[in-house]
Amino acid sequence: MRLTCQFEFKDKLKLPIHYNHMLQGLIYNNLTDEGLRTFLHEVGFKNGKRSYKMFTYSRLLGKYQVDKKDKIIIFESPVKLHISSLVDDFVNDLSTSLFKSEKLFLGNKEMELSSINAEYPIFKDRYAKIEMLSPIVIYSSIKLDGKNKTVYYSPKDSIFSKKIQENLIRKYTAIHGKTPEDDEFTIEYIGEKEPRKSVIRYHKTMINGYNGRYLIKGNTELIRLAYFVGIGSKNSQGFGCFKLQK
Repeated sequence: MRLTCQFEFKDKLKLPIHYNHMLQGLIYNNLTDEGLRTFLHEVGFKNGKRSYKMFTYSRLLGKYQVDKKDKIIIFESPVKLHISSLVDDFVNDLSTSLFKSEKLFLGNKEMELSSINAEYPIFKDRYAKIEMLSPIVIYSSIKLDGKNKTVYYSPKDSIFSKKIQENLIRKYTAIHGKTPEDDEFTIEYIGEKEPRKSVIRYHKTMINGYNGRYLIKGNTELIRLAYFVGIGSKNSQGFGCFKLQK
């Protein structure tokens, strides 16, 4: 299910430029089911040594200005936030908690939930045009000179689509306990300009991701999975959320 939440606040909302961790905190802090919160935060859905939280969220959407000197981003009211997951208990708990909360805080800023909508689109076609609502991230961890190194891939890299497909299949397997019978999935950048790179700090880690428009093709179950839990890596840190384009 996909939630679209609109928040209103007095004056301006001032956040650090790198605020993904604050949105994640807003989500976890408003889960009332302690067991579910602990499971998602500390365990997740396992596939070998990998663990997937199976939710994603967008960046804050609305009017804003960036103050490069003070390294903050300043939003005007209202702002929207998309939160998405295939874990029904997660979405139901979170939506109920947000709806009932008289006061919500992002950092030390008080906000009000002015509206919340739930969507559950049906995927019938083996293709979709999408636009990223938070950057898409895919990477490999390698050993170089005895040290661990993270290599991030660009949509222009020949291996990009294959890495995205492999990531989706691992998520599918983590949920269903088996690989999909139809594992076809490709992604192609279709923006008119070069893909725009975003470098975002999540706690002490710098993460490279890409925005823009893409064409995805393949198994409708994998397209559906990508929509609800995020495409690419680090979804629960605020990456890989997209909207469908007509």
